[in-house]
Amino acid sequence: MSGPAPAPILDPLDPFWDRLREQYPLLSHRTYLNNASIQPLPAPVARAVAEFARRASEEDPEVLYDAAAPRRLRADLAAWLGCEAGDLALASSTSDGLIKAVNAVPWRKGDEIVLPHNEFPSVTYPLRMARDRGVRIRMAGEPGRPVREEEVLAAVTPATRAAAFSWVSFSTGYRMDLKGLARDLKAAGVEFVLVDGMQGAGVWDPDLRATEVDFFAFQAVKWLAGPNGIGALYIRPDLMGRLADSAVSWYSVPCCEDFSLLTRPDLEPFPNARRFDGGTPPWINLVGLQAWLDLMRPAGIAGISARMAYLIGLLREELSRAGISVLCPADPLRPSSILLLETSSPLEDHARLAAAGISTSFRMGRVRLSPHVYNGPGDFRRLVDVLGERA
Repeated sequence: MSGPAPAPILDPLDPFWDRLREQYPLLSHRTYLNNASIQPLPAPVARAVAEFARRASEEDPEVLYDAAAPRRLRADLAAWLGCEAGDLALASSTSDGLIKAVNAVPWRKGDEIVLPHNEFPSVTYPLRMARDRGVRIRMAGEPGRPVREEEVLAAVTPATRAAAFSWVSFSTGYRMDLKGLARDLKAAGVEFVLVDGMQGAGVWDPDLRATEVDFFAFQAVKWLAGPNGIGALYIRPDLMGRLADSAVSWYSVPCCEDFSLLTRPDLEPFPNARRFDGGTPPWINLVGLQAWLDLMRPAGIAGISARMAYLIGLLREELSRAGISVLCPADPLRPSSILLLETSSPLEDHARLAAAGISTSFRMGRVRLSPHVYNGPGDFRRLVDVLGERA
């Protein structure tokens, strides 16, 4: 059962982190530095999913679909995101969340949306749907390099009604100043701020209620270790009266919790973000994500952020000692869990690392590193040793 959150483990060297590492079977035989692609499932998450599947096969499956489960998940996610449970709609993916957001905005012909270059398609393609309503997209920054806050702001014109960007860029590792950029966009007259939170949610604290972000979408498969297919969309509460109902279903109205209302055709949707839930959530994925949140409850988002900042500092030190540059320079105020390496033979380096049992990814012509809290100094030394074995 969920209870009051304990004081978070803020010490990045606490034994909790070594115990956590033991929960990842993959790490017994592989160095994993590729969480920006997908996180391996820790054993408690895998067990929770397997147990749900077993019970659904061997027992009366209806008893597994407890209405309290999504309420608990929503409340726990809200605590990690700095918002209220009612601010969150469940979503199957970042794309699903942003599609709901784009379709909910009351666009007008001639509106403009500012979009940085190098964005993931989860941001780019939902926005393209608005073009059918006469909306134009203005690109910010330049292809192939980090796009910074001032470049997003420079692209704003009097016609700009919305801006969309990734909190942490999958392609460069640059982490936007979420609170500051949203504030400055609103001050410049931008009405809607949409954020792809996929590469930051679960690692850094967005403190959403303290920002002027209007929509924030993410999925749990990367940094929250949930099975693929479960995530959420945050909607700023004071927007609700201005949005179109873009995803109303039976799960958007009270009959989803009171089956005596199932045949009522006159029910009003929930007055908060729950009206954007869409259909029945994927319960087995919900169970897996809840298992991850329970596993990480002793640390919480504050402890995870502290551990990640410490590890990224260690990784940058190892790379610097080896003479390996990183695309984005260090920022102690906004560290990023994604680093792209500047090496002379990146494709060969990526292949060499894979052959040595080190998982990374190849993005934008560079080796991309994305460690998580279960990694440690030994992983980083091994990485640098293999990169130093160039012929």
